[in-house]
Amino acid sequence: MAEAPSAADLALLDPDGTFALRLIADRAALCELADVLAATVPTGGGSDRLAAVERLAHRLAGAAGTFGHAAVSAAALDLEEQMTGLRNGTGNRQDAAHALAALVGALDRAIEAARG
Repeated sequence: MAEAPSAADLALLDPDGTFALRLIADRAALCELADVLAATVPTGGGSDRLAAVERLAHRLAGAAGTFGHAAVSAAALDLEEQMTGLRNGTGNRQDAAHALAALVGALDRAIEAARG
């Protein structure tokens, strides 16, 4: 599977650009929630925000895969797993922050591809 859909695939999968707009909105939401991964937030602190990042990553993993954005889907799945670990007390904030940065990068590339 390709990391991202071709221009022809994008025209078929998202002809009106609605999914591309969702990627932009989801990227913004992730960036707003990113502070929960700061080292200054106590472990266990911000559990609602951790759960929000986890849910958003879960939705992105599935939807991005459906629309052919394999790189976004894989990065979102990694972030989801990192967030699950944090919420269970077995995760590492630095690893989760790296996963978040990787997902934002994958989203940037997908958004750029959608813009043509």
